Amino acid sequence: MKNDHDPRLAQIRNWLEGLPADLNLAVDTLRPASADASFRRYFRLDAGQRTLIVMDAPPQHEDCRPFLHVGQLLADAGLNVPAVLAQDLGLGLLLLSVLGEHTYYQRIQAGLDDSQLQTLYREALAALVKLQQASTAGLASYDTARLADELKLFPEWYVQKHHGAALDDKTANALEKIFALLSASNG
Repeated sequence: MKNDHDPRLAQIRNWLEGLPADLNLAVDTLRPASADASFRRYFRLDAGQRTLIVMDAPPQHEDCRPFLHVGQLLADAGLNVPAVLAQDLGLGLLLLSVLGEHTYYQRIQAGLDDSQLQTLYREALAALVKLQQASTAGLASYDTARLADELKLFPEWYVQKHHGAALDDKTANALEKIFALLSASNG
């Protein structure tokens, strides 16, 4: 993966090349994995017989510490979270283990038999119970203002960036009213 117009990519490669050799990183296999509704982006790379994830969170836009904090809270609750194999908070880079190659949806679509499907659902329900019991120490309240801010991401990141579409005025106004109603009912 080469992109001469992306200085962060050169930083990522240099950082990966400076990590311990026992990680067995094949830096030349670095490739996009996914992005989310933020400035973060994710890359996959091969490391021996496994793949790993690089989280790129430009520090001028993102802070990795909340991600690490929530990961620790979830791990403390007994949930499966990515292991942090290396980090450079100053650069906004994390090297993470992969939780799996397939989503629950993909596993279900693969044609599990009833016993396998029931096991999968029981594991998911047990994880949800653990999630509900996890500590929220150090986390900000998810109040009306926070929900309103989160809802604003939908038209910007999902509609515009993901689908390359623009909402007409009528739809945008209707969506604003729906978001206001949802936010108000959150209090």
